[in-house]
Amino acid sequence: VYLSFIDYQSKSFVGLANYYEMLSSGEFWSAVATSLGYALGSTALALLIGLILAVQVSQLGRARGFISSVFLAPLALAPIVVGIMWSPDALWDDFNSFWHFVLGQPFVDPTQSGLFFISMIVSDAYEWAPMIMLVALGVMTSVQPEVYEAASLHGASAWQTFRRISLPAILRSPAFQFVAVIRVIDAMRAFEVPFAWSTWLSYPQAGSPVDTLSLLIFKLFTVPTYSFPIGYISAVSAALAGITIVGTVLLLKLMRRASHA
Repeated sequence: VYLSFIDYQSKSFVGLANYYEMLSSGEFWSAVATSLGYALGSTALALLIGLILAVQVSQLGRARGFISSVFLAPLALAPIVVGIMWSPDALWDDFNSFWHFVLGQPFVDPTQSGLFFISMIVSDAYEWAPMIMLVALGVMTSVQPEVYEAASLHGASAWQTFRRISLPAILRSPAFQFVAVIRVIDAMRAFEVPFAWSTWLSYPQAGSPVDTLSLLIFKLFTVPTYSFPIGYISAVSAALAGITIVGTVLLLKLMRRASHA
């Protein structure tokens, strides 16, 4: 924070000049929009997939442990590996081969607006959904069996049982809330997956469509034309921390409200 108020080259105090430059930058606001969209999209998708997997796995018998361990495999992968796995070279080439040569449809351009961003979100959710599943499954199995038996005796459907019993228990769980907050924090500082896509899309300069705030900070450090603006980089870092804190607080309030709905 201190460095964001000084000019690092002259070591002089410049007040809010770095923040003014940051707020006046189109690249910064583009990175904010990318980071928020990436964090909200990947977190929501990971939560949705994780809950669906938890419900399905909870209905298994003796195979529950084995199936759960299979679903947890993506957690063992490094994020940069996940980014490369879902990059156009790895994913879209095979898809386009089937889409064009088998079905006779025109090739899909993975660099078109929005499509690569959605693929980035899916790749991130692919890695984190198993963790959500594991926590949700633990909460569901901790609910007393008599509660589910009572719901069944009263004629509750599977959806009503999940909506009225399992979901509130999951949302109230401190473990689930902790994982959700960590997921948002991790998504807001996303670097590896966007970096893999940025490299593939040949956007080494700052301000590309896939630049998250973390990736923008990295490029500000490495792109020679910016001459290592440490004061400006510190201001962006402080803004990233502030946005992350506000976002996690709002998420906790939303989950607590949903659990009492």
